[in-house]
Amino acid sequence: MLSSTGFILRQRAYFFIAILLAAFLLVIGGEWLRIQQSVAQTPHQIFYVAPNGSDTHEGSITHPWATVNHAADVLKAGETVYIRAGIYTLEQQIQAKHSGTADAWITYSAFPGEPVIIDAKAIAVASPSGTPPFAHDQGAFQLENVAYIKVKNLEIINSHNSSITVRNSQYIDLYNNKTENTFSPGIGIWESTHQKVMGNTVVNANAPEMAGYPHDLSETPHEAISLGTVENFEVAYNLVQYGQKEGIDIKGKSQHGTVHHNYVHHMERQGLYVDGWSGLLEDVEVFNNVVHDCQGAGFVVSVEGKSAAAKNIRFHHNLLYENWGTGILLSKWGNDGLREDVKIDHNTVHHNGYGPPNPGDKFYWITGGLYLFSDNLQSIAIKNNIFSENNGFQIGYSDSYLKNSSKIEEVFQQKQIDISHNLVSGVNNAKNPIYAGWPPDNYANIYGTNGNYALADNPPQFINAKFGNFYLESAPTIDKTRPIGAFPYGEKPDLWWHTTEFPPKFSESSDFRF
Repeated sequence: MLSSTGFILRQRAYFFIAILLAAFLLVIGGEWLRIQQSVAQTPHQIFYVAPNGSDTHEGSITHPWATVNHAADVLKAGETVYIRAGIYTLEQQIQAKHSGTADAWITYSAFPGEPVIIDAKAIAVASPSGTPPFAHDQGAFQLENVAYIKVKNLEIINSHNSSITVRNSQYIDLYNNKTENTFSPGIGIWESTHQKVMGNTVVNANAPEMAGYPHDLSETPHEAISLGTVENFEVAYNLVQYGQKEGIDIKGKSQHGTVHHNYVHHMERQGLYVDGWSGLLEDVEVFNNVVHDCQGAGFVVSVEGKSAAAKNIRFHHNLLYENWGTGILLSKWGNDGLREDVKIDHNTVHHNGYGPPNPGDKFYWITGGLYLFSDNLQSIAIKNNIFSENNGFQIGYSDSYLKNSSKIEEVFQQKQIDISHNLVSGVNNAKNPIYAGWPPDNYANIYGTNGNYALADNPPQFINAKFGNFYLESAPTIDKTRPIGAFPYGEKPDLWWHTTEFPPKFSESSDFRF
């Protein structure tokens, strides 16, 4: 028989357990209600477009829409459109009409595993008139004055302007798209913030034959991937090839961004370009890129615009080889504005500058490994790079550096130009300059320099330069502790740009924001 004391203790235990259970259910119930309210506030509805659809349909998988244009007209925050396999011929520009939100992006995507081709050849593009932006500065797919939109896995071809243009927008992600045959950029982004250009393929951009009007332009507009006055950006893991101008250009007043793990080859001008216009371009980091077989330079830093400057540019761990022009060029183009606080380190620059010379010239118009053509530079660091077998010189400076002093060491000290701890292998004559340039008045005597603490006349032992493997068989360290070049000695070679899986595919789970 239970005593009165035992009965009371048991009752208290039951009461305590009941309180705990009630509290637990209250917490769980509140969390469940919060989740339901969140879902209710950010609905995620999926629609479909298919070649056999109709824009009068409901947009379901069994009753899809017919055009991406219609999807762009009606999609709202949190909604996704999947485009089924097929070729879609545009009759007018696609214009995204609505924005997503931070918690409810709008997504335009090919249906998983299905190829989608959007052909823009039928869209008429007027000749330039008035003030920019001109019609050729716009895109077959236009994202203007919008935010929080993803465009994924689409192929947009035959555009008389750009394939994809982003203008005055924020938080736009372009993943794993392909553009081919465009008069302007494959991808152009202007006056925007928080932009990601990841895993895209851009082929035959800036093609004169794609003009939609008779034109006498000396060149086509912009570059294959152009970012003009863009803040907080990432351009990465893109394949840019066989274009008729530059590869990737960060220009205008762009700030706070990275350009990395891009593979750029067979362009008719520069592979990678950073160029200030109409203000300050700053805080741009360019790293882990591969550039070869471009008819211009591998990488250029310029300030072409008036009242413009560039500062805090970092260029490191890049591979530049077999380009017709200079591996790395600090140019005099345009207004030749100030470049300040530029760091160039841990790059491998091999066998550049062997393009065909103009009649009567000995060297290609821009040649060598790294060329300091402009002297409008301040606080420049060139360290821990490999310069090997480049034509004419490995590291060179133009005779404009000697206009006020014949002692280059004093000039470099005054400008805070630090060239040190580089491996320099190949012709690099400091006493007998070469003469190179282009008409009418851009020729210069170019002097070679090893800088300080160089490892000279010691050819780097690349594993297989002929096949693009520039990892090192031995460590050419200068002080036994300092790594040098783009690829650390001792690491297993990772030729990511040579794989059949490049560009890599970005899924929702791998998306990230900086």
